[in-house]
Amino acid sequence: MNKDVFSNLTYGLYIISTKYEDHFAGCIVNTVVQATPEEKPKLIVIVNKENDTNITMKKSKKVNLSVLSEEADMLLIGKFGFRSSKDYNKLENTEYKIGNNNIPVITEKAVSYIEASVINEIDLTTHTIFVLEANEAEVISNKPVMTYDYYHNVVKGKTPPKASSFAV
Repeated sequence: MNKDVFSNLTYGLYIISTKYEDHFAGCIVNTVVQATPEEKPKLIVIVNKENDTNITMKKSKKVNLSVLSEEADMLLIGKFGFRSSKDYNKLENTEYKIGNNNIPVITEKAVSYIEASVINEIDLTTHTIFVLEANEAEVISNKPVMTYDYYHNVVKGKTPPKASSFAV
């Protein structure tokens, strides 16, 4: 199988954040899809099972999704994409606000955000598909959104092994 084909699929770059009791977790994901357009849209997000954010989302049943702009730099992306929430305070020196669900929403270099509830989980062996129901959504700016292609070709960013689109 020629896995180069999969790099032709389009993705964005997002920070998801969640909190259970006093533990905050957040990470970069590239797979977020709006699945339905109803009053409270349903979305899916895919997270590696080894990621602390996955574990915390399963407990919390709540998550916030921040859509990154092309202005997002490697300091922000590296903080959320290449470090573990178990070992590092990702909120330190990061712009955020507390959402209506009492979970931090990352606003730094974000164009919009969605607050959502986890309504279902699907096991994919190495990853979990979380089915979400949107509860709140806000536009922060009209700047261009960060696509995965832009991240690779302009920012020159790498893909961590735990990403859902990591090609071997």
